[in-house]
Order: sequence, then structure tokens, then C-alpha cells
Amino acid sequence: MNRMNALLATRRAARQEQADESVARILEDARRHGLDLLVVGSLGKGDFRLHSDVDLLVRGAITPARRALAERLVAQHLRHTGLPYDLLFEADLSPDRLADLLHDLV
Repeated sequence: MNRMNALLATRRAARQEQADESVARILEDARRHGLDLLVVGSLGKGDFRLHSDVDLLVRGAITPARRALAERLVAQHLRHTGLPYDLLFEADLSPDRLADLLHDLV
């Protein structure tokens, strides 16, 4: 492995660790607030890369107040990490899109 590949691997590993730690805190906080969140996308599939974002899915029916709570909770945990994220709501997705998101989770 050349120096550039080694540097990229080190950065990817650090970013993965930051994403894993942040998501663990998000999931714990969400559970305390009665929100059912699921990690989807590359992080959920175990394929997180150097430029991946964090994709989270809020399961179940959602009220405007619970939507705002989920958005605020995720933003608070990821605001200063530099990690981009997408917050998806099951209630907003078609059955096909939901199936695609859940298909390859580990």
C-alpha cells in the first residue's frame, strides 16, 4: 500500500468511527424519546466510505411534533461532526422505496 492509500484508509477509518459513535448516541437518545430510528444507506449496509453520508430512517407514523423532535435530535448530534446526513421518514416513502432502503441492511 502506498502512502496515499494508507492516508486515505486512515481517514476513512476515523470517519467511520466518528459516524458509528455519533449514530450510537443518536439511537440511544431516540429510544429515550420513543422514536424508532434505523440506520440505512451505506452505514447500514456496512459499506461506509470516506465521502458517505449518514442515512437514518424514522419508522412508523409521525406527527409534526415528532418529526420536529427527530430532526432536532439528529441535528444536535451531527451538527459539529462534519458528517452530512439524510433523515428519512417511513411515512413519506412509497412501499417500493422503503423496501429498497431495508433490503441490504446488516
